[in-house]
Amino acid sequence: MGRLNMAIWVLPVLGVLDIFTTFHIANLGYSIEKYEVGLFAGYFARMGLLHYYVPLYILILFAFSFILWTIKNSLDPNSGIDRFLFGVLIFVLCFVYGKLSMVIASNILLPNYLQGRLFLPKGLVEVFVFIASVFQIAWFIKDDFVGFYQVEELEEGELE
Repeated sequence: MGRLNMAIWVLPVLGVLDIFTTFHIANLGYSIEKYEVGLFAGYFARMGLLHYYVPLYILILFAFSFILWTIKNSLDPNSGIDRFLFGVLIFVLCFVYGKLSMVIASNILLPNYLQGRLFLPKGLVEVFVFIASVFQIAWFIKDDFVGFYQVEELEEGELE
């Protein structure tokens, strides 16, 4: 399995970590409705439907990963539109990976923020984690990214 495929299928695992950290802060006594920075838990908690949150969230992340994986496998490196779509796919993957990493870090650091043990603004730490996560995943998948765009150049070079 290529690194890009691994990165795509790690998204549901990050979702599970998001759920664990979200329920961890709830277990510490912090209101999910008030402090949750993730995707959907606060909404479901306000509606009183938190027990539906976990399976729905994991299902959404698995479906999202499957869609990204299917799109990635259907792209032709020799097609201009597919090359553009591959770039969009990488952008979406990096954004979602950064967002999930930011949510996990925010949940873990929430008690420290509220107790005044961290001197950096919460938003600054979130932006730093987001950017660091995007760079990390981009570095991890760079060989698959470059390989996709070099296919056409190799085929042209082989013909000469």
